[in-house]
Amino acid sequence: MILSALRVLVAALLILIPTAFLRLLYILPSTARRRSKAPKPSVSHMVVVLGSGGHTAEMMSLLRDIDPSRYTHRTYIVSSGDSFSTGKALEIERIIQSKHSPSGKDQDQQQEPTKAGETSAKTGTWDVKTVPRARKIHQPLYTTPFSSLWCFIGCLRVLIETARTSKARPFQYPDVLITNGPATAVMVVLAAMFLKFFGVAPVGKMKTIYVESWARVKTLSLSGKVLLRVGFCDRFLVQWEALARRINGDGGGDGRRKVEWVGFLVE
Repeated sequence: MILSALRVLVAALLILIPTAFLRLLYILPSTARRRSKAPKPSVSHMVVVLGSGGHTAEMMSLLRDIDPSRYTHRTYIVSSGDSFSTGKALEIERIIQSKHSPSGKDQDQQQEPTKAGETSAKTGTWDVKTVPRARKIHQPLYTTPFSSLWCFIGCLRVLIETARTSKARPFQYPDVLITNGPATAVMVVLAAMFLKFFGVAPVGKMKTIYVESWARVKTLSLSGKVLLRVGFCDRFLVQWEALARRINGDGGGDGRRKVEWVGFLVE
């Protein structure tokens, strides 16, 4: 009896492990890019992961030229207790909307941006979502796995809720995720891949763009190292040519690059 049960277990594992591997291989950005590309939608839903301090300041500069008539719904994800990033989300919207509002060209007029949740025919809508912190300052390392798991669950909930409340494409998951390195970003990207792996979200949704911090001249941040290693980013950009050369090397002889360098992206 025990031997029969063991045989069934081994047979199940022999089926499940290769199936899971092939599924993961299918959803990885490196293999997804080789398949036929779907046409770009006229309007899109963008998710931006904000971190405290310098990460958010850089993100303000990265998003300065975003066209709100295309990205009609913009969702900002912040960590719990990060009032700094919550306030900066409003400043980002002020920059974006001022360039595309009717009075945006008049330097003498300072137009206030729409409030979170409000919809404008010109600039669309935006909102802020909060997830638990993956790790707090001075938090003991032995408790980090538990807080990270709680953050991961919170990210799953937020992404599902974001799809349900999307104004750009109702009941569809966001088109793109943009981040530049806060610890929460790793959990958000993992949550997005989890939803794709189990078929909850389409493989073509939530394409991830990672922009390494301008301050990273010689090495990647911890978040950058993790995301580059697992290969979950559709585009991975660094802002220093020397760093790109160090990581890419000779491209393995086939011209493939691990990261991209297109110059400085922040002002």
